Amino acid sequence: MLILRGKTYLMKRIKLVLQLLVILLLFPFAACKDNIKQSNAVIPLKEGNSWNYQGIYNGREVKLKIKVLLVRKEGNLTFALMKGFPTDLLEGEEWESSAWALLSVGNEYYYKVSGSAIDSINKSLLNNEIVHSGLVTDADLFMVALSDTGRIFGETAQLTRNDGNYYWKVTEKHAYEPSSIKNLNIKGTFDRYTLAFKSTDGDVTMDVVPGIGIVRYRYCHHGTPEELDMKLSDAVIE
Repeated sequence: MLILRGKTYLMKRIKLVLQLLVILLLFPFAACKDNIKQSNAVIPLKEGNSWNYQGIYNGREVKLKIKVLLVRKEGNLTFALMKGFPTDLLEGEEWESSAWALLSVGNEYYYKVSGSAIDSINKSLLNNEIVHSGLVTDADLFMVALSDTGRIFGETAQLTRNDGNYYWKVTEKHAYEPSSIKNLNIKGTFDRYTLAFKSTDGDVTMDVVPGIGIVRYRYCHHGTPEELDMKLSDAVIE
């Protein structure tokens, strides 16, 4: 009897150890899975999400806020009404936060629109009985799902240019740890991509972290001295 009890106790101990090992092995995977879930969208589009930036414009300190005001979903389309964008600061001392919108197609393509296109897309998505064709053009393409360097995207007519102007190019990829961003409830190590858009007027460089959004935005004008450099300082992302 003592031998049987000893064996039973030993088996229970072995079972407990095995259960603990399974939990320990699955814990890192669960944490990694959470990060992957956060990173499905390049720019997280949920009502109330906001990004606060601080930086320098022509030698003086400036601040800017981007906020998601409204989100509408229809199938694989996500339409988000936004307020504020870094280029607002280029309008002078009396600048105001601009109204614009993003149309995400399956978290793969992000189209940036403004003006009458905002109302047009919104009304179309409210009508489930029509086919939502022609909502955007390739000239509106602002962002794509990011996975590696070297990818180019933008207006189809410009992609064949041999001077590298007027289309986006993913130039760099680095690890990014967002602990310095205040109020951000996302933890872990992410990929940071640098995107460049060159034109005869000026150059735009964006650092983008999928799951967080734009973490740095830079603009340099080729003619008049005009330079803007904005970095993400705090963010509320759900």
